[in-house]
Amino acid sequence: MSGQRARRRGRARVVAITGVHGVPGARLLRRLDEDDQVSRVVLLDRHAPALPLRKGVSVVVDLTATFADAAIAEILARERVETVVHAAFHAAPVHALEAAHEVEVIGTRTLLHAVAHDVRHGGTVESVVVLGTTMSYGAMPDNPQYASEDAPLRGGANYPFVADKIAVEREVGAFRRRTGLPTTMLRVCWTMGALETIAGRMFASMLVPAVLGADPLVQLIHVDDVVDAARLAAHAVCDGTFNVAGDGVLPLSTVIKLVGRLRAAAPESAVRAALDALWVAGIGNVPGAHTTYLRDTFVADTSRALDLLGFRARYAIRDAIGHHVAARGGSAGRAA
Repeated sequence: MSGQRARRRGRARVVAITGVHGVPGARLLRRLDEDDQVSRVVLLDRHAPALPLRKGVSVVVDLTATFADAAIAEILARERVETVVHAAFHAAPVHALEAAHEVEVIGTRTLLHAVAHDVRHGGTVESVVVLGTTMSYGAMPDNPQYASEDAPLRGGANYPFVADKIAVEREVGAFRRRTGLPTTMLRVCWTMGALETIAGRMFASMLVPAVLGADPLVQLIHVDDVVDAARLAAHAVCDGTFNVAGDGVLPLSTVIKLVGRLRAAAPESAVRAALDALWVAGIGNVPGAHTTYLRDTFVADTSRALDLLGFRARYAIRDAIGHHVAARGGSAGRAA
């Protein structure tokens, strides 16, 4: 099998991708469509993309539909897919919790069942890439200075957005043990460069909530760097989990200044109550459970991604902020 994989890596690959209408799935789709190392891109989504693709094969499929695993397995075999990139995840919290769980957790299970079927029947799939989040580590006062990939995932308590991401990781772990197929989990920090992400939402408002007496360190990454990391993983056929972030960390207060916003600090209980009230009213960016991420540091060690994937972000944290602000039509402020 290893010799067969080596021969396949010597030519252009067939890559299937989910979540092509989300962040960063849409940009990754375009990148793969322009990639000389990719011969064909198979889109697994409920809707075809709005713009035409040179190498794209669009297959309408709903990951949550009954018997979707059988339909996807047939597609993988027919298109001779070699790598599956799973990006069908919400980039920020949503109000429809059951629907989000269905898409992310059940959808992941369905997709991985289809890949497992391909493996059992001697198919062509040889690797899977899944996008996760460093928020899964949780924001805790006893967190290490930099969390390694072996650190426990403690972020899901009372925060469905994060709990679903951790449940996806459990599905991926079970799949890896069951099949032995090389599977790459990318735990990505807060992403800049798109308003639809959790960071984009947080810094869109002029007043950014903060916990009085706390100023956690923050990691950020530009969305184009997330695309680069996913592309590298798709070609690497590498097994394991990798933290993905831009170089450097900054206090949350400094980030708020650099994006040209004002820090609205209040006691933790007041911040949580205000976020919950705005969320329930349908005008909030994040629910109250997000308050812990405004209180405690959760930064990740990215050395493994550099050593094994060869990934290093093009944009350091200040550069990612600057590009985000420029794209928004503003100018970055200066930190004190």
